Amino acid sequence: MILTTLSSSSKGNIHVLDNGITTIILDCGIKYGRLVKELNSLTISGVLITHEHKDHCAGCTDLALNKKTPFYGTEETLEKINIPTFLKYEIEPLKQFKIVSFNVIAFKVNHDAAHPVNYLIHDELSGAQLLYITDTGSIDNLEFKDIDYILIECNFDEKWFDKDELTTTETIKKKRLFGPNGHLSVQQTIEFLKRTVNHNTKKIILCHISHSFEEYKVFEYMVKKELNFENVVALNPKYIGPIINELREEKEVLPFE
Repeated sequence: MILTTLSSSSKGNIHVLDNGITTIILDCGIKYGRLVKELNSLTISGVLITHEHKDHCAGCTDLALNKKTPFYGTEETLEKINIPTFLKYEIEPLKQFKIVSFNVIAFKVNHDAAHPVNYLIHDELSGAQLLYITDTGSIDNLEFKDIDYILIECNFDEKWFDKDELTTTETIKKKRLFGPNGHLSVQQTIEFLKRTVNHNTKKIILCHISHSFEEYKVFEYMVKKELNFENVVALNPKYIGPIINELREEKEVLPFE
């Protein structure tokens, strides 16, 4: 598999997952016109939408117009996205569905949206599993096994708000970020990874880093150090354009659970 990130930040998120036979898009938060070169050449089998916030679906209308590809999401999410009804494929959490050679299970997460979900994706060709976690205020209740690749939100550092006086804007932001329906801090991400990463895990990709954070590589260093795991990549939140991560290791193909 190859995971190509075209944008990943609080300003817009879109990832392309390809196994040589099937190409799917994870969220579509950037306008089609800004990514014509990258998207025009793709034969897209489906788009997985996590929720309706603009940084995850702002490009859906134009993508549907140009590509006429199926969009998968919960009923409540799809109701809020302006695409033709015939392109909307409703999914239910924990009920497996298939997009050509990818098996997918959605699972509910906690965010201030209509019915947000994240995705576990199983590649039939290699047997590898990719876990996509983003836009959730808590993940203490989630447990996964045998995950090869993890694409996970790492939005902010709790220490940014650890000071005696906060501005009004900082106070409002802290209330949302720290709430159960907010975003994952690097501290929360590390705790989740500590109980999820095992001998099967090959790569961790940190996504949805705050657009205002210039030193995003600090998160990469923190995760590497805390987990004693070297293959960690933090995605540049300021960059729009292809960032390629090769997920090529194969393993015995096992039934998807």
